[in-house]
Amino acid sequence: MAKNIILYSLTTCAYCQAIRKMLTDLKIEHTYIEADSLEGEERTAALRDLKKVNPKCSFPTTVVGDQVITGYKAQEIKETIGIRTEVDELFERLKKVNEKKGYFFNRNKEQTFELLRGLMHNKSRYGHMACPCRLASGDRQKDKDIICPCEYREPDVQEFGSCFCGLYVSKEWNSDEIDHVEVPERRPPERM
Repeated sequence: MAKNIILYSLTTCAYCQAIRKMLTDLKIEHTYIEADSLEGEERTAALRDLKKVNPKCSFPTTVVGDQVITGYKAQEIKETIGIRTEVDELFERLKKVNEKKGYFFNRNKEQTFELLRGLMHNKSRYGHMACPCRLASGDRQKDKDIICPCEYREPDVQEFGSCFCGLYVSKEWNSDEIDHVEVPERRPPERM
């Protein structure tokens, strides 16, 4: 059974536009309400409806059936709708392989899935999954140090509990047993 989906958004909100694009790209039928493009009674009615489901009236607000999701939570929206994509398959495959080695995905699912989408984009672009947070050349040999998992992951996670991009972390990092600090770039500038 299809769920009724409503996206309350603003034309100026990058997160709203990203959710709209995701829904459109996945061909998910939805109602799209751009509050800032409405006027008069139409705007008043839209905001009244939004306030019923989200008293803070924040944007984006996505309503999937009786579930209300506030903020940019693309993965949560997909899961609520019941949509699985290639990135979900990649997540499951990499999780299975890496957890055995003591490397865990960042508990922030939205960040994790954005990074995984970046890896998939780089694979499509270059033919290999170069780190999405580093500039790849497209030459597999030149990029070998940053093909995920990059050669810097192990020392980063050992020292800081997280890799440079924050995709892979330790159990202690995920459970806040260690401080979350910015991980410095280990890749030498001459390799960039």
